[in-house]
Amino acid sequence: MKIELCKYKGGADSAFTFTFDDGCYLESSREVLDNFISVYQKYGVKIKATVGITVNFMHEALIDFWKASVKDGYFEIGSHSVGHDLSFSESTPYERREGDAKSSQLLLKNMFKGEAVETYILPGGSYDQKGLLPLKDYYIAVRGNKDGINYPEKIDWLDIKCFTAMLKRPLEDYTSYIDEVIKGGGWGVQMNHWITHKSEDTFHSQGAYSFKDECDYLGKKAQEGDVWVGSFAEVTKYIRRYENSRLSVTEQNGKLVAEIITKNDAFLDTPLTISIETDTPIIFYYNGGRGEEIEPIDGKILVEVDDFVVFEPKNK
Repeated sequence: MKIELCKYKGGADSAFTFTFDDGCYLESSREVLDNFISVYQKYGVKIKATVGITVNFMHEALIDFWKASVKDGYFEIGSHSVGHDLSFSESTPYERREGDAKSSQLLLKNMFKGEAVETYILPGGSYDQKGLLPLKDYYIAVRGNKDGINYPEKIDWLDIKCFTAMLKRPLEDYTSYIDEVIKGGGWGVQMNHWITHKSEDTFHSQGAYSFKDECDYLGKKAQEGDVWVGSFAEVTKYIRRYENSRLSVTEQNGKLVAEIITKNDAFLDTPLTISIETDTPIIFYYNGGRGEEIEPIDGKILVEVDDFVVFEPKNK
């Protein structure tokens, strides 16, 4: 029996995240959501994207839309700064950069009660590695505006691949990007402004029809177990805990105990997926009593674990 931690949630081969800027394009946002709902209805896969909200761009209708979309599980709220006018280069006073990091997070937490706001999507303007330093005290990670993920240290995070959506890109660019992420077993982060039906657009928007077909393709791949579609913070926390954890399997009182041992407590609120290769049903025990019996699928059982799980093969 082979027991191991899965690199990605649900035992998927890779991970994928849609990220969006500004959060102020109401009709486009509604169409994005409609595509996500269509994927859920067709494949049973809920796409959860991350939207970077520019605080000063919000109005009542936008706030109501985002509250409903977050509640339904299709979006995660991140910060895109207070006013979209800030450079995160070292030449900008540290106090101003830190003030935006702190203020935008606090304002968004007040606007969207119960949301952690763990992602920062850089607004327009220049930035450099040292310029990002104040963000570390408030956010788990930062999505750049052209270079992908940025922090003042070398980050692999199991091989992140970033892709900027543009109006003139054909559908094949998007599907081949997803295929590349899956084949490489990495994490794909797609950077979208929004989507548009226009034939000409000065923003880095994606054509509405290619987006619709890309979502359908992604949903199919996720249903097949090739890719986990999670929000920016969800994937970040999973990967970081996975990188800092090991699995210990011991026998206690005739049962097996699989325990996740993590080096630090930064991401302990994030369950990891354990894979158990077996052809035999497994009985899992919870709170000291008899728990549920799970049948293997294709010789494997996948179970999410916060810290440890107690189980035994049914025929033992």
